[in-house]
Amino acid sequence: MKCFIGTLAWVVLIASGWPIAAQQLQAGSINTPQQADIRIDHEVQVENWRMLDIFLYLLRGTGLHGGIVEMAGCSDLPKGRLQIGQGLTVRQAMDALVAANPGYQWELKDGVVNLMPRGGAPLLSTKIKKFQMDANDREIPVVLGDLLRLPAILEREAALGVKEGPGQGGLSSGEAHPVPRQPMPIKINVQNLSLLEAFNETVQASPKGVWIYHETDCDGAKTFIVEMASSY
Repeated sequence: MKCFIGTLAWVVLIASGWPIAAQQLQAGSINTPQQADIRIDHEVQVENWRMLDIFLYLLRGTGLHGGIVEMAGCSDLPKGRLQIGQGLTVRQAMDALVAANPGYQWELKDGVVNLMPRGGAPLLSTKIKKFQMDANDREIPVVLGDLLRLPAILEREAALGVKEGPGQGGLSSGEAHPVPRQPMPIKINVQNLSLLEAFNETVQASPKGVWIYHETDCDGAKTFIVEMASSY
């Protein structure tokens, strides 16, 4: 799985300045026009970049959460391009991204910007009837892992012939001296959602949180990993 370790320079679950209060996460987030109309304050002029890198760079400074799906072969990471100037809205920038990389689609779903290959990832469409968990905002990766170990997800993995690979980690902090703070309690409440929707609900407990689902098909062996990052 070494081919999946990118040189990511983003913060994993950095959340400085959050109030210490319980937050309830559950289905029913409302997308507002203002989210898609947030302006991007920097240009993006890149060629042959990993799609993950482009996505994180594009969301930098927007304050939006994200989720991205990568599908790959034995060693090839999905690459892409994007040429946009500063000042575009998130909607305009994402439209430009999928226009320049027509194998992808995007949507603003449950308050989270999602980018994925056309056709998506079958495992992420698996329905979860109910999942509840008390945690804190530093434990989001643990919550995602527990979601993946639900019986419905494990059954779908077996049916699809895909297995969870070893966790990669490898995401380093972009802050030389992060501000210490107390973890914020959260309550996860997922009902009748797909795994993708559950990821979207959960990731919102992390400031600037982005979930990453990477699936590889190498010589017929299908594996996946799930990681967390934030835009840098």
